Amino acid sequence: MFKKKGLLLQLLQSSSLLQRLELMLKQRSNVLLLYVDVVDFHQVLQVHGEALARRILNVLRTALHRKAGDFLNCSGEISVENLWGDDFLVLCRLDPVSTPEQLNKMSTAMRLALEETLKQELAKITTMSVKLHVGYSIIKGKLGSKPDQALYTALKEAQKIAKGAWNQQTTHLLGEFNHILAQKNLLMVYQPIVSLQNGEILGWEALTRGPKDSYFLSPLVIFGFAEEVGLLFPVEKLCRELAINNVGYMESHQKLFLNIHPLTINDPQFVRGETSKLLAESHLHSANLVFEITERQSIHDFARFNKTLAHYRNQGYRVAVDDAGAGFSSLQAIAEVRPDFIKIDCSLVRDINTNRVKKALLETLVTFTQKIGCSIIAEGIETEAELATLHSIGVQYGQGYFLAHPGYPKPPVNVEALNKIHSLSSRNPTGVWQKAFPIGDITEPAIMVSVETPVRHLKELLDSNELINGVVITNNNRPVGLVMRHHLDRYLGTQYGVALYFERPVSCIMDIDPLMVDISLPIEQVSQLSMNRDKLKLYDYIVVTREGQLYGVVSVQILLDTMTKIRMEVAKGANPLTGLPGNLTIEGEINNRLSEISPSACIYIDLDNFKSYNDRYGFENGDRLILLAARLLSSVVKKYGDPQAFAGHIGGDDFIVLCHRDLAEEICRRYIRYFDRLVKGLYSSEDQVRGGFFGLNRQGQENWFPLVSVSMAIVDCAGHCSPEGLAEKTAQLKHYAKTKLGSIYVWDRRKNEFSS
Repeated sequence: MFKKKGLLLQLLQSSSLLQRLELMLKQRSNVLLLYVDVVDFHQVLQVHGEALARRILNVLRTALHRKAGDFLNCSGEISVENLWGDDFLVLCRLDPVSTPEQLNKMSTAMRLALEETLKQELAKITTMSVKLHVGYSIIKGKLGSKPDQALYTALKEAQKIAKGAWNQQTTHLLGEFNHILAQKNLLMVYQPIVSLQNGEILGWEALTRGPKDSYFLSPLVIFGFAEEVGLLFPVEKLCRELAINNVGYMESHQKLFLNIHPLTINDPQFVRGETSKLLAESHLHSANLVFEITERQSIHDFARFNKTLAHYRNQGYRVAVDDAGAGFSSLQAIAEVRPDFIKIDCSLVRDINTNRVKKALLETLVTFTQKIGCSIIAEGIETEAELATLHSIGVQYGQGYFLAHPGYPKPPVNVEALNKIHSLSSRNPTGVWQKAFPIGDITEPAIMVSVETPVRHLKELLDSNELINGVVITNNNRPVGLVMRHHLDRYLGTQYGVALYFERPVSCIMDIDPLMVDISLPIEQVSQLSMNRDKLKLYDYIVVTREGQLYGVVSVQILLDTMTKIRMEVAKGANPLTGLPGNLTIEGEINNRLSEISPSACIYIDLDNFKSYNDRYGFENGDRLILLAARLLSSVVKKYGDPQAFAGHIGGDDFIVLCHRDLAEEICRRYIRYFDRLVKGLYSSEDQVRGGFFGLNRQGQENWFPLVSVSMAIVDCAGHCSPEGLAEKTAQLKHYAKTKLGSIYVWDRRKNEFSS
């Protein structure tokens, strides 16, 4: 652009860099000049237009200001100037003096970090990638030197290095990089992913850091350089090995999130079972691992990519799409991959409490994920206000500095964040997180065969029993496929179907991607997933698993029948979790009892220490405890109550029984005896032995919480009672009962002072 020396000198003399250089040279300092420009910028301008070209230059300018101090061995102020077009100059005082090899490494690391930053920013608007030229030169600080001539000479030298020594720069760093890989000199840090419902840790994301005092300290440089020199697979392999080996103890339900580049997962070496070996050595299983596919890299061959993912899903691994909202193909990737988790990029989370557009977008995504059966993880939560907004929207999980910084060993969740989550959850304990019946409640036993079973045997099995409509194909009790009767008939019904398939293993015709769900998934959510399947698979069995093992199957007919019954019960006022009559029915029943002459009693039941149990063991186990309490209550009332006895669920952990007065004490005694025996099974063996656990109270202080017990208050409610008086008296008795330790029932035998 500026071919003549005079024009270039004139431009340099008019820039502010010349004045800064003069000051540095007067101090007799050696000055580092760094030259940066965009490769084939004229083509970017012609193909993509001026607006995108300007965006690239703005991002590059910002990145230079931010990254220069991280990579350049400079002292004092660092000056950055856009000299012309896409050409940038950086000046700083070089201290101490660096060797040419060090300068080569420094400039290469700087280039990689800048290119990765550009890639992340541009992925929001385009699939194009941008490469940079980076070169350097040293201006010697000595008396008598002319700053303009020195600046011109240094610039020309830096341009030559930038545009002619790319391979040389890479070579200088390659030795150091290979040494790091050979010595396994990478550090894994872990950042918790936290439930915004109750503060429990879902799992940890493993993040890579390079050696200290190395140009490879930053993960941007590590993975950028690895991709450039063709070492991406060995780098990710090493990261997986270190992440799994160093993660330490994890609960059986917790997850380890590993970042996987889309190019890596299709590498033939990736499929050799090395990850399974690592898990076995670390006493983990595939259900503990989530492959986090970064959205910043486009996926070009979704058919091949999904085939590889299916291989891992069949073994129990989970999949997450990372950086959703930052990538150019976010929606396509989500639709094609159908992830178990969608990680929302921090750019959508930042200041969501004040940005109505971001909030509306995330609300839509929450509804969307409920329909397709996956969970949202919001990344980059940095403030209490962002956390509160995400909780109110219904986002399931979060990650960010406000919750915990990455660290090694695995850091706990910040107390401040935990207290905030508990505070938010306690305000709306029966809000969006309340679950309906889990699918495991209606699961039926499955007929299963191994992958080696010949198709002929499968055909004979189905022909011998017309009630069997499908068979689950398993490998070591893990479901890997499904064959429905109508699909088998479709294969064998062709002209050469029997000859082609009859003696081949069933694995050649099975559906390798049936709808598989965990036993804890709510029936309503499973129904949505079922109806969103391809038309050819709409009436296939739903395969139900428990920790990756086959648990059973659910037919679409059973699922729809159950959904209909649930909705009918809900319409009648039943509690959607327990199925017991809800408040509308309870009110009507109480009014009926109060108008009767027969001696009736009202038993108010409340669980003690339920919130502390919920906080420690999570909402899913809390729901199981509520279901245990409800089912036990129904059973005891049915067996020991009169034919007109009534049991209802007020909400949360509060229940009510209306029965004949003479049977009230027996119902309470039996219920307490059975409840205290059964509730222990919902605790860990350690907590069972200790009789409780230490946990945080509402003020964030550590307290001892004994096992959940039950408080029962009995009040006579014959025809001389009023509803208001009954409510007041049961509240008084319940409060008194809860002051006593352990399970207890109390009966007010005083005259009814609140009669109407």
